[in-house]
Amino acid sequence: MRLIFYISCLNILLIGCSNPKRNLIVTANDYEIDLTQLDSVRENLNGFWIPEDDVDGQEILWLDFNNGENSTSWWEMPYTSEIKRTQTIPVKSCQTVIGLIKINGQVNIERVGLTFSDTTNIKYLSKNKFKIHGTTYLKHKGYDFLTSRRNKNVW
Repeated sequence: MRLIFYISCLNILLIGCSNPKRNLIVTANDYEIDLTQLDSVRENLNGFWIPEDDVDGQEILWLDFNNGENSTSWWEMPYTSEIKRTQTIPVKSCQTVIGLIKINGQVNIERVGLTFSDTTNIKYLSKNKFKIHGTTYLKHKGYDFLTSRRNKNVW
C-alpha cells in the first residue's frame, strides 16, 4: 500500500514539473498599456514571449530593446535544457529587425527581414501579453543568463 502511495506522489510531482505554464510570467495587476506612449510600449515589449496557442512549444521570442533604443532583433529561439546548461544560443543569419515607430499617434512595429518589410499595429499590449499579426503572445520567463547579462551591461 505504501508503494502505491509513493508511486502516486511521484507521478503527481512529475506531472507538476512538466507543466509548460510554469514558465509563464503572470503579474497580478495586469492592465492594458497605452499604445500612444513609445517609452511605455518599448519597456513592456522587452523580454521573452511564447505564442498563446503553443504554450508547450519549444520556440520563444526575445525582444531586447537595449538602452532605450527603438529597434532590436526579432529573436526566435528554441527553449531547451541544453541551452540553459551551455548558455549558448544558436544564431540564425539574417535576423528580422524591428523598430518602434509612431504613426497617427499610435506606436507600430516596423519589421525588416531579408525578403520582406512591413509595418503593423500592435493590437493589444499588457504586462502579460501582446497581440500582433493575429498571434497572441504570453510573457515567458526565458533565459536568466540573457537577462542578467543585459542588466549588467555585458553586451
